[in-house]
Amino acid sequence: MVLAVRRGMLRFLFLLLSAAPALAGRLPDSTGLCWPPGPERRRICFERAIAAPADLGSEGGGLLSGVVEFLFGGRSTESWFVQPVGIAVSPGGRIYVTDPGARGVHLITLDGDEGEHRLVTGTDAGPFLSPVGVAVAADGSVIVSDAEDRSVLVLDEDLDLRSVIRGDLGRPTGIAVAGDTIYVVDAGRHRIHLFNRGGSLLGGFGTRGGGEGEMNFPINLVRHGDLFVVDALNYRIVRLSPEGAFRTAFGTQGGVAGSFASPKAIAADADGHLYVTDALLDNVQIFTPEGALLLVVGRQGEAPGEFMSPAGIAIDSDNRIYVVETLNRRLQIFRYLP
Repeated sequence: MVLAVRRGMLRFLFLLLSAAPALAGRLPDSTGLCWPPGPERRRICFERAIAAPADLGSEGGGLLSGVVEFLFGGRSTESWFVQPVGIAVSPGGRIYVTDPGARGVHLITLDGDEGEHRLVTGTDAGPFLSPVGVAVAADGSVIVSDAEDRSVLVLDEDLDLRSVIRGDLGRPTGIAVAGDTIYVVDAGRHRIHLFNRGGSLLGGFGTRGGGEGEMNFPINLVRHGDLFVVDALNYRIVRLSPEGAFRTAFGTQGGVAGSFASPKAIAADADGHLYVTDALLDNVQIFTPEGALLLVVGRQGEAPGEFMSPAGIAIDSDNRIYVVETLNRRLQIFRYLP
């Protein structure tokens, strides 16, 4: 009986592997993990998950590996990540993940069939203490905030030091870059600081509160024309001009779609849609710039397309969406279908 079952499983696996080229050519349909569910037009589809060396192959973390794990046993629980919280992707496809639990920044490349991973735990300025925010400039420079060291580091694409920004920072978290301007969210001072690449302070705005122009522990932001700030303990997204003038805000505290319980990070796709991770709702909510809810992706869990404390989010020029999860200790990659 056992032999017959095993033969049946092997035959099923052979048939599936034989169909691999066709499946790879239409990845969103082959995974079956897309939002919204049919018959509506699919807009977001799961591609792969990455947490360990076994996930770096061309199909790592995808449908075929999931079937093999189901038939022959789960993969190792080994993960590179300890407490991943921030993510950015370079124009060349390099992935940077900040990990205060590991006191380092992960550098991941997915070139061809053989990707690479490296954990960088410090620079010439000293060891990382609590790297949190990360962003990549158009020229490939990587900007990392260290909340415990109260500093912002400007690095090259290999994470070698170029310069250090200190200023009067309380607890720097989220980072955004536009041209030569670096926007730094200071959760400790409820403020956003503006620096140039050389470290000179250009200005800043914000004070603690819940009114216009006020914030209560802001944590992350994205620049897409205007600035969109995750105002964490006001449970809202604040829209500001690049100079800091208040435009509008949306969101409220709650546990239903369109509200926030623990908003963590924000990213924008090429069409200007805003993606907000929520660590307590275990989902990604997608809004228009005006705050209208478009779609909710994910739910609590460990399977592909599910989340446990999603934190950082980034979107590259190919409409791929990268989400790191603190409790699942992994990176999931999705694709936006315009």
